[in-house]
Amino acid sequence: MIPFWSICSRLLADPDLIHKAAEDRLEETRRCIGSLNCLSRLFRDLPYTCTMNPALGHEVEPEYHVTAAAFKKKIMVIGAGPAGMECAITAARRGHDVTVFEKAGRIGGNLAAYADNDLARPDDLRSIITHYEVMARKHGVRILLNTEVEAKFMRSVLHQYDVCVVAAGAGMDRGAMRTVEGHEHLIDVLDVAHRRIQPGSKVVVIGGGKIGLTVAEYLKKNGTEVTIVERSKRIAGDIKPSFKWRHASWVEELGIPCLTSSRPTKIAREGVTVVSDKGAETFVPADMVLLAAPREPNHQLFHELEWMIDELHGIGDALIPRGLEQAIHEGYRLGVRV
Repeated sequence: MIPFWSICSRLLADPDLIHKAAEDRLEETRRCIGSLNCLSRLFRDLPYTCTMNPALGHEVEPEYHVTAAAFKKKIMVIGAGPAGMECAITAARRGHDVTVFEKAGRIGGNLAAYADNDLARPDDLRSIITHYEVMARKHGVRILLNTEVEAKFMRSVLHQYDVCVVAAGAGMDRGAMRTVEGHEHLIDVLDVAHRRIQPGSKVVVIGGGKIGLTVAEYLKKNGTEVTIVERSKRIAGDIKPSFKWRHASWVEELGIPCLTSSRPTKIAREGVTVVSDKGAETFVPADMVLLAAPREPNHQLFHELEWMIDELHGIGDALIPRGLEQAIHEGYRLGVRV
């Protein structure tokens, strides 16, 4: 017996699932990743939406239909995260000539880092990246890895392209931490998540949101001593209610101390001094301090390029840092109309 919802959610993610199975094209399937967008909206009596299927709920709207382009364009996409890859593949399906430039050695952007650290559904998250690899090959999207695009590089290639899409993600925002003594010791949590930096044996994570919790849980499970410092009264403030319980349970099961309603006042090589809203001061020993604060959009690259090419677009976290659903949907909508 197969639960109805198990089949239903997969068909919402990819309505062509049955046809692809019959035609031996299952590798092209958009897999349901269990983000529960569909179910959460059902409970609120709202139309279905799906993280993986941007067209769900918009089937009768022409602006969501993938149609042949009137004129074939040469498009460069900067960044191979979900937004960039979704845009590139959708544009290529319409007949455009698309090249993706990615400064890292793999596609996926920060989604790849989440997949490497997530304890709940790493295979589901990796399936998104695999899907993009398969579809990029099918539709002839060129992907140039280990290639960083900046103003000088752009000047050498701009004559080759009609359209440029900036999907280069977001970076660490140190703004709120600049007044903290020793803020120069802070390390971007994503540098550890991407394995660019090896974690210490005692780590303090400043920020108890999704990325902070994901990395903290992974590190703790793999033997690192971890403490979370969170300014709000509760952790997981940016996580959907459907998943808050999961992180709360893991934090408790793994024994990760969480200093909520607290902020760092001094960061040193030996550890972090933390003050609570009530004025209580605590010193937390650490040999590494990770900042898991809200991200800062990569507007600088966009502004450097805006005078170099006639048609320039920004999507995903490069525009406004948000979540996976917004990145995929925004990439799709641009790919449909570019």
